[in-house]
Amino acid sequence: MRSVVKTLREIADKIEGGNSEISERQAMDIMSIIAHESLSKEQACSLLKISRSEFDKRIREGKLPKGRKRRGFKELIWYKDELIK
Repeated sequence: MRSVVKTLREIADKIEGGNSEISERQAMDIMSIIAHESLSKEQACSLLKISRSEFDKRIREGKLPKGRKRRGFKELIWYKDELIK
């Protein structure tokens, strides 16, 4: 874990210093993974450009991960980085 933290700090330092060797798109991809953005079913369907029934079908087939519960909420959530592998 320490090596991951060290690598991320080095990348952040390079980005802040304007000496990054990664593109803006790559930086946004990294941030998306770090942020671990949660999505509702509706948002996940929109992201994947599929219907709710197709989404459910892919979950049953094991092609998409099952939703996760959050304490205090009834709706399930999915994480963006896990949906767009």
